[in-house]
Amino acid sequence: MVVRDYMSSQVITIDPQCAIADARALLRKHRIRQIPVVHRDRLVGIITDRDLRSTSAATKTVGEVMSAELTVIRPMAPIDEAAGVLRKLKVGALPVVDDHKLVGIITTADVLDAFVEFCGVTEPTYHLILGGPGGTDTKWRVRRIIDQKRGDLKWIYRDRRSGKLQLRLKATHVDDIVSALEAEGFEVSKILSPPASGRNSGTRST
Repeated sequence: MVVRDYMSSQVITIDPQCAIADARALLRKHRIRQIPVVHRDRLVGIITDRDLRSTSAATKTVGEVMSAELTVIRPMAPIDEAAGVLRKLKVGALPVVDDHKLVGIITTADVLDAFVEFCGVTEPTYHLILGGPGGTDTKWRVRRIIDQKRGDLKWIYRDRRSGKLQLRLKATHVDDIVSALEAEGFEVSKILSPPASGRNSGTRST
C-alpha cells in the first residue's frame, strides 16, 4: 500500500503572486484548510487558513505569508509512513512530490481509508480472539493453519493487557479454521461474525 494509490491527483493550487483575498476565496469555495503554492510547476510553499487569519492588513500576496519550509512525501512511500508523518506534525494533509513537482496530496481521511481497506473491515471478515500457546513462533503457527485451511489473514497482533491474540480473517468455512486452531492447542474465546452474513456474533468462554 503506497501513497500513490490513495492520494488525490486533483490538487487546488495557487501562485505565490496571487492576492491574499484569492487564497481566502479558494479555501472557502473548496472547504479546505491549506493550499499548495506552485510556481512554474514547482512546489514552493504552502499556505493555510491559520496563516491567513494571522495576516496583517499590509500583506498583499500569498508569497509573503506562505511557509517555504515544507514536509512532503513521495508517491511510492508506504502509506504507514504518511500516517506517521501526519501524526507527528499534527497536520491534515501532505503534498506528494516527485522530482520537485507536485503530483498530488494525501489527507488523514485518505490514510484512514487505506487502513480500513487493509484491515479488511470493508469485506465480510471474522474477528477472532485466541488464547493458548505462547512462544516466538505463535503468530507463524496461526498463519500456517489459516493458510492450510484456505483462509485469508488480514492482520494479527497480541493484546498487551490480556496476552491474547486478536486477528481478522476472511474465510468460506471459518468453523474448519477454528477446529484446526483448537486442535493445535489454541483456545478460541470469541468469534465476531461479518455483519453482512446475517449471523450474530458468537462468543465462547475461555
